[in-house]
Amino acid sequence: MLENGKISTRQFTLMLFSLLLSTIMFGLPRILIEQSRQDVWQVMLITFVIDAALAIIYFILGMRYPRQTMIQYSETILGPWLGKISGLLFVLFFGYMTLIVLKTVSKFIDTVLLTGTPELAINFILLLITLYAVNAGLEVVARLSEIIAPLMIIALLIILTFSVNRVELGNLRPVFQHNVWELLKLSLLPISLYGVCITMGVFIPYHNNPKESLKAKWIAIGSGTILSIMTLMSLITIFGTSYSSQQVYPVFRLAQIIKVGDFFERIETVVIIFQIAGAFVSMVILYYSSVLGLAQIFKIQRYQTLTPYFGVIMLILSVFVFSNITEINQFTETIFPFLAIFIEVFLIIMLLIVSLIRHGIKKT
Repeated sequence: MLENGKISTRQFTLMLFSLLLSTIMFGLPRILIEQSRQDVWQVMLITFVIDAALAIIYFILGMRYPRQTMIQYSETILGPWLGKISGLLFVLFFGYMTLIVLKTVSKFIDTVLLTGTPELAINFILLLITLYAVNAGLEVVARLSEIIAPLMIIALLIILTFSVNRVELGNLRPVFQHNVWELLKLSLLPISLYGVCITMGVFIPYHNNPKESLKAKWIAIGSGTILSIMTLMSLITIFGTSYSSQQVYPVFRLAQIIKVGDFFERIETVVIIFQIAGAFVSMVILYYSSVLGLAQIFKIQRYQTLTPYFGVIMLILSVFVFSNITEINQFTETIFPFLAIFIEVFLIIMLLIVSLIRHGIKKT
């Protein structure tokens, strides 16, 4: 058995929520504001609706194949060869997202915390700690989310609360600058990033109450959307759209301006800690999903066998892929949405259609 651990509904929710919140607190706000400007809240609402609908498909497949991850039921649905290819696409996606999170965090640490430190050294330390957590098993990963996700929420709420006195509501105008078709196109990027929560297809078999998986996903993306909109609106009302879209780390910049009297300042230090902690949880979840999926594809009994090799591959790739944060953002804005939506939307819909054709509507 690859994994004997079980997770609760609360843990399931917080794992998915951690994936979303870490993207909110890093570079996503800058890109979204640059593209959508004052209409960004409409884009986020569209993203929520679409992702909530996609979650139903993942839930249906999880219920049709209750003891299998998305990697395993791909093979059950498509057969041994096409199924392995489908499973490998999911694994490659998880691995790619692991690399993106690793590069984003290391660039952030190098920029705001350990300036001048070799990036390779930062990557090595991050991967080593991540490997240790992944080897500890799913239940440890889930408990990490339980601890860190609430702290991230508190840190973000502190930033939003103590920056209220700088809000300029006039910055919210003009509104409704985009028609529905334009909003749908603008929602491609956040949908692709929300889609990282396809990891629910990995964790449903280990949920102690799988029938609550859909509710957990909806709570995670619903609360993530609310915090996203609050954060984006704060950035726009305080900095304006032009300045916000020029900041590499706008949430960190927002934390820097907070000062309450002479005793409550330098809050950005807390933000640094929780941003890194949240990204670490995201990296652990994605790393775990990658190695577990690989082990299931190649029928390896212990996924821990693969964790050091996967770490070495990530470390090597981190040297050659994306030399700076600008390259990461350019790729994220242009190519990534189409690659991600192919995996997160079209591939999973295809699996459902083939499943219904091959195994019938009332499969038990």
